[in-house]
Amino acid sequence: MTRIFNRGVSRRVLALGAAASFTVASFAPAAQAGELSSKVPQVQGSSSGSSIGPSPVQHPGAPVPQPFGVDYLAGFESDISSYQFGNYWQVVRGFDQIKHQPEVLEENMDKVVAINNAAADDPELIARAQSDAKASSGGMLEAISDSMGESLGGAFREALAEHRLPKTQYLLGNGYAARAGGIASSTFAEKYYFHYDRPFVQAPDAINRYEDESKDLYSTSPAFPSGHTNQATWITTLMASMLPEVGPQLMLRGAEAGNHRVVLGVHYPLDVIGGRMTGQAAAADRLNDDRMRDALQQAAQEIREEIQWRTGKSVEELVAQDKAEGKEYRSTADAVDEYTDFLDYDFTPSNPKDAPMVVPQAAPVLLAASHPDLTPEQRAEVLRQTARPAGNPLDWQGKDGSWQRLNVARAMAAQVNVNADGSVSVQG
Repeated sequence: MTRIFNRGVSRRVLALGAAASFTVASFAPAAQAGELSSKVPQVQGSSSGSSIGPSPVQHPGAPVPQPFGVDYLAGFESDISSYQFGNYWQVVRGFDQIKHQPEVLEENMDKVVAINNAAADDPELIARAQSDAKASSGGMLEAISDSMGESLGGAFREALAEHRLPKTQYLLGNGYAARAGGIASSTFAEKYYFHYDRPFVQAPDAINRYEDESKDLYSTSPAFPSGHTNQATWITTLMASMLPEVGPQLMLRGAEAGNHRVVLGVHYPLDVIGGRMTGQAAAADRLNDDRMRDALQQAAQEIREEIQWRTGKSVEELVAQDKAEGKEYRSTADAVDEYTDFLDYDFTPSNPKDAPMVVPQAAPVLLAASHPDLTPEQRAEVLRQTARPAGNPLDWQGKDGSWQRLNVARAMAAQVNVNADGSVSVQG
């Protein structure tokens, strides 16, 4: 049975989540404490110059990895979200209405049962879903690196294995202790506010459990929104801003990680859509934070210098090489098409289908790397023109805008014409 608790209690859950956001964001919420990575991120002391955490492998003539100093442990305004309660409940508050729409809930269940059951004949898909589930506690960067293509992704993994990307690992690696993550973007408060049971709990006889001997993949914490999807989304979205040459491919990889939660039967499609919405909103908050954006740019430079030394080629050259040799993860066009297929799961519209697209105020920054010459207003228009149709159950049609309708991969890949009057038109 789905549990709906007292609204006053639910509001207190959100308030507690907001209060927790004021703490150092590298502490994980209690529900995820068991999934914290045992790795200590590399940080350099302010006075001694010595570092804690794993030491990088040094090579003659190679760049010397420089971890962040202790002043990067705290002090980011985006540790608290730009939304009510300091988390991302407001982004997915439409689920309050959905819980009272039995036809939507039934369709949600039917879709997870169909996807989960169909996977029974696809052991490769099951194995990949299991791998992504385990990656959340510390190996997400390695997991998503295949989307960079064979050459770039391979060099990136080699650098990670030698601890030569300390800034990148500190911000985006280390599981739920990643510094660009944090309590505000953990989905902890949202899950316990909505308190909706997972598919395998509600329908144990209809869901196949694809168990893994090394880890329990079937947590009974509340389902909505998906925390794994949220994590994969904000990591791949920030990585796409750091490596726009493979931005659409990274976005697709995050969407695949989300869909794998449905494959396992641990989340419904609406959980995954909601996790993508909160993850992209969290990534936008981070990129709108000047100090965090500077830190991410330092990490991007760290990657580029390492790749140049390790391969003798730039990121752009490696991406072009993989494309020419048929070693890219997907072509940009295919990545956009496949990503788009994951955005709304073909739900029957339950909201007006003629609602205009309102782009969330924070969202245009997601295109700053892929379209650096456009103004924020022009980027917002690109997001509007590339958006999905209205009507999905999680399509919030108020003045705050719809994170559900954003098609960030398509917007990143779009050919944009700037007209004489400053307006833009999108192709692709």
